Amino acid sequence: MHIKKTRIWKFFSSIKLAIWLLAIIAVLSLIGTFIPQNESPAFYMEKMGHAGYSFLLKTGLDNIYCSWWFILFLTLLSLNLAACLVNRLPLKIRSLGTFIAHLGILVILLGAFIGIIYGEKALIKIGEQEEVSSFMARGRRVDLGFSIRLDDFIYTEHVDPKERLLVYSARDHVEEPITQIPVEIGKESEIADTGSRIRILRYLPDFVMDTSTKEVSSRSGMPNNPAIEAELKDKFGDIKTFWVFARFPDMHQRMDPDFKFIYHWAGRRPKDFISKVTILKGPKEIMRGDIRVNGPLDFGGYRFFQSTYDTEELRWSGLQVVKDPGVGVVYAGFLLLIAGVTAIFYVNPVIKRR
Repeated sequence: MHIKKTRIWKFFSSIKLAIWLLAIIAVLSLIGTFIPQNESPAFYMEKMGHAGYSFLLKTGLDNIYCSWWFILFLTLLSLNLAACLVNRLPLKIRSLGTFIAHLGILVILLGAFIGIIYGEKALIKIGEQEEVSSFMARGRRVDLGFSIRLDDFIYTEHVDPKERLLVYSARDHVEEPITQIPVEIGKESEIADTGSRIRILRYLPDFVMDTSTKEVSSRSGMPNNPAIEAELKDKFGDIKTFWVFARFPDMHQRMDPDFKFIYHWAGRRPKDFISKVTILKGPKEIMRGDIRVNGPLDFGGYRFFQSTYDTEELRWSGLQVVKDPGVGVVYAGFLLLIAGVTAIFYVNPVIKRR
């Protein structure tokens, strides 16, 4: 009996099998977008608890794309495509486009296999002036072959246009503010027609004061106690500095008999976070660069992405390091797929008319 007539061959070359496999892989990929992948045990324990983390470990849902069952479905799809390609032999000119398109998909899957087997992906947390030369992936330590140092971490925020410092007259007891000042650090604004001027000196999201030294700082990066420091210059040139608290508007309100200040905090969100890094080999600096969201840094076969950061105290930056030797193969597969689809829709109609 010819092999193409056997049940096994017909099973692996059937269109129904291809549809089912594509549907299963699509569902698994969708699950992988909802469940964060390759995070630390502490992350999963905090989000899902001990039972949830144990379930993820047993099922491999914390690293879906490298799990044995995901690789199994990719293997079955590859066998299905290979069988379909063999069924089209010997080739006819009219079926050349379909053959090339199927071959392109098979090459893309091959590139995915190379990336799964030989690729590396992990998250490294690095503090300012700290150097990292290796990372943990799949339970083993991987040596980069160089070091990466975080020189500086820059975090900026979007300030809501509705955020204002409201200035009221303390003498007239008017309910409406006489001036609304945008919270722009360093900008000096005039208070109505009083001759006094005010300047915002700094913003702290979580104000705290050291009782022994009287020094103020931000306890964290979270807006638990947002406050702004302002400088008031009256018409005689006298200068006073004071703090205005969004959650405690009555604090420090006796500093000036003419005005009352209300800090209307409207919420802030991250605008940009950038890791300024240096690549080193031993003591020698090789290159410097910035890693930002949608702006990775490539070096030594690795790609570094700006992934996360310390939202509490801004003390470290989280860089995702990726090495995928199958990328070139995947690109080649896409070129074949484009060529095959082009042949199907543009070359085949010309051949049929002849």
